[in-house]
Amino acid sequence: MTDIAVDPVLLDADLAESWDAVIDWLRSLDDEVFDAETPLPGWRVRDLVTHLGLSMRVLANAEPADPADGTTQRHDLCSYLAAYSADADGIREAARTGEDDTADPVTLAEERGAAALATLARLRREGVTRVLTRRGVIDLTTLVLTRLVEVVVHGDDLARSAHVPTPVDPTARTTVAQAFLSMVNRRSGYDLEVGDERAWIRLAAGRIGWDQRGGALRSGNLAEGLPDLREWLPVVG
Repeated sequence: MTDIAVDPVLLDADLAESWDAVIDWLRSLDDEVFDAETPLPGWRVRDLVTHLGLSMRVLANAEPADPADGTTQRHDLCSYLAAYSADADGIREAARTGEDDTADPVTLAEERGAAALATLARLRREGVTRVLTRRGVIDLTTLVLTRLVEVVVHGDDLARSAHVPTPVDPTARTTVAQAFLSMVNRRSGYDLEVGDERAWIRLAAGRIGWDQRGGALRSGNLAEGLPDLREWLPVVG
């Protein structure tokens, strides 16, 4: 099972639908947009699109985990996403060097996404529940959730770069917002609720600071105010 209550069938469908929506949206952009800067310092739109394709390749390359292997690192959602911050420089460099500027980043991302979704369908048919990635062993459904996190967070980054409405599916955004909430509730011990999904995802992903949070979160106990959560944020960088 993954860290939050999700239906694997619905989660897989959310990933496929959200991925297709982002690709279709990228196809609608003018060519010059791909050289524009994003909210992430040092990242152009084309770099972020390349990164999205590489993130889906993680799923495409996933293999059934060996049940007898007790030495490979095991990950849950928190530890897997936490590894992003530790490898931030490597992730950025991979996006910059993954393709040359003459390549069509959307076509390459689309191909990698199609391969990922084909692998996911095969693993589900085979009844695989835990998979091996380069970061270690993880529940397949949790890995799918991490890919949805990538699509939702970076879909919002891309929309802010192009100054047009986000292509992110509202159902997918809710799933990611609740996953981030589960993580911060577990870390902090507080009982919090999401107030504004978009603001909360940006806060949890380090896109805005604590002082810019607005109505992102509220206390689950009406008698208490919202605690200062800066110690536990962001949950993913």
